[in-house]
Amino acid sequence: MAFFYQIKLINDKGLPMKASILAIGSELTSGQIINKNAAAISSKLKALGVHTAAHLTVPDDRAAILEALNFLNGKSDLLFVTGGLGPTSDDFTREVVSEWVQKPLKFDDQSWTNIHERLTSRGFAVKDMQKQQCYYPEGAKILWNSEGTANGFQLSKGSLDIFVLPGPPREIEAVWRDHINAFLLDKTKEIVKVVTRSWDTIGFGESDVAFQVEELLHNRPRNSFFEIGYRVHLPYVEVKVSYHSTEEQTWAFWVAKVEQLLAPMTVCRDFTDVAEQVLKKLKDYDFTFYDYVSGGFMHARLSPFLKNMPSWSFKQSDTVLSVDLFENEDNFSALLPFEDDKVIFIYSVDGNRKQLTIEAPMKAKLMSERRKQYFTEIALSELAKPV
Repeated sequence: MAFFYQIKLINDKGLPMKASILAIGSELTSGQIINKNAAAISSKLKALGVHTAAHLTVPDDRAAILEALNFLNGKSDLLFVTGGLGPTSDDFTREVVSEWVQKPLKFDDQSWTNIHERLTSRGFAVKDMQKQQCYYPEGAKILWNSEGTANGFQLSKGSLDIFVLPGPPREIEAVWRDHINAFLLDKTKEIVKVVTRSWDTIGFGESDVAFQVEELLHNRPRNSFFEIGYRVHLPYVEVKVSYHSTEEQTWAFWVAKVEQLLAPMTVCRDFTDVAEQVLKKLKDYDFTFYDYVSGGFMHARLSPFLKNMPSWSFKQSDTVLSVDLFENEDNFSALLPFEDDKVIFIYSVDGNRKQLTIEAPMKAKLMSERRKQYFTEIALSELAKPV
């Protein structure tokens, strides 16, 4: 079974390494767009064991940016600043950072040459206003951006490592891939790893699941690192346990007990997504999804992954027209109504046809939406099984 590895990185003070993320842009604070960059960066840092101590978002305002930088200083070992590196009058992140670190801005000729080449090769005119993208604080390392004209840059303030990045997610990804990833990998090469195991359970509330897990683990050893965590993401309750990889043998017994306890209610393990697993299984088939039950939950779960499936169709309705249309189909799934708390699920992959009844544990009339979610996830977990 695959493990999800976290890495606990210790800084020179003997404390877990922390990072802060400052997003700059009035389009973020006004609610015009969602700050997905912070989530993406935090995810990358978590995979390296770096704990994100703070997310902070401020508008395109010099005083607000400076105040935010001062607030975050001393709270982490790494600071990531995103946005405000463009050519327009509201892009002044580099100027505020320069003031903050007390390093004057210096013009970089190579950056100007690169902007010329990039824009003219694409048929765009080069404007003098774009020269502001070629200034960097003295001593900063330029992080070349292969996806745009706004290069990032790296510098330090005392013991704080600072990365100033463009705003577009694709450009951040390029700069991270080409520059930051190598820096962080080198910084984390001598580390202690932490293994985190997870179970996505369904059909029971958070308190019910937690009570059983806590009771099971009550007599566990207390003289070494072991963490238990829970997260509700409907219709699931996620259970997580974490321990040092050097103590694998110590905790294998307890992990096995948790696995056995949660098995009847578990849909996915170790941070996998059952919908993604379904689409991986079906990627080579011309597949049809019929949904007469979930009211859109099935399509919502599959839609993020359908772009990777070359041939598919989705048909949903509140009324079942006829089940005869399944007789001559080889690759399909159909979620069909039966009773309020039961549905019929029929599916066929490469001619291997199966049928089962799915019964929801939640019976109250007010739980109808939760039942639809339950039917969807159980059907997907069945469909994800090997042919």
